[in-house]
Amino acid sequence: MEKKKGLDYSTLHKLDSPANRLIRKSIFGDNDIGQQSFITPWYLDELIRHMGISSNSRMLDIGSGVGGPAIYIADKTGCRLTGIDVSDVGIETGRKLASDAGLSKSVNFYLGDAMDIPFPDNSFDIAISINVMNVFEDKEGLFRQVIRVIKPKGLFTFLSGTFDMPDDPEIIKNMARGYLIRQYYDTVVGYKSKLKRAGFWILEVIEYVRDFRIQNKLWGDAYKKHYDEIVKEQGKENTDYHIIYFDTYLRLIDEGRAGNHLFIAQKPGK
Repeated sequence: MEKKKGLDYSTLHKLDSPANRLIRKSIFGDNDIGQQSFITPWYLDELIRHMGISSNSRMLDIGSGVGGPAIYIADKTGCRLTGIDVSDVGIETGRKLASDAGLSKSVNFYLGDAMDIPFPDNSFDIAISINVMNVFEDKEGLFRQVIRVIKPKGLFTFLSGTFDMPDDPEIIKNMARGYLIRQYYDTVVGYKSKLKRAGFWILEVIEYVRDFRIQNKLWGDAYKKHYDEIVKEQGKENTDYHIIYFDTYLRLIDEGRAGNHLFIAQKPGK
């Protein structure tokens, strides 16, 4: 029998606005674990499997948001997990959810900037980041912070959208803000180069296509389905922008110019 989750994830819906509850229900249904991106629990199960996360693992989650995915991983594996995020609301919410799940002793969330990670060298066995990498302009600088705080032979994995952006001003404009946050897109080759320059060994790069397209389309469809409700909360300009953004993203996926990749790298060590 599958272990019952300690956290009632429906709690997350009560922390959201009415329009966002409609959006999340359309996209995630029963798979809503507080994620703020295209992922589902399946992606996290894949991450757990590839990384070999266990109760002996001490982990860092970079850009932990409201903490749902971190709590899911910790609850499923028994690992000790620390999340870091720049949102005080996200940190407060994550701490409450960890407490509700009975995981306060093993899951902690800290307010902080990942460009200056507030932890000592060699603190973690594993570092993860889930679909937030494109908000960092200086990715190599971020990777240097990560390699500092993980132990020798420690692992770093991040799931990120990757782009071979066409030289088309309209498409670039449509994709520039992402979820209303400035985006700094990169290619698979670009990520590999930055990881290597930061000192990592690259172990594996895995592309997800089918499920990624499905999730992307669900986001766009949700904005169209609940258009009037979203306009009341977010305004027409922001709502229209999101629809254009998701439609453009889907076009890039179908053209083979956008994907979702899991990068797995290792800090050298004896």
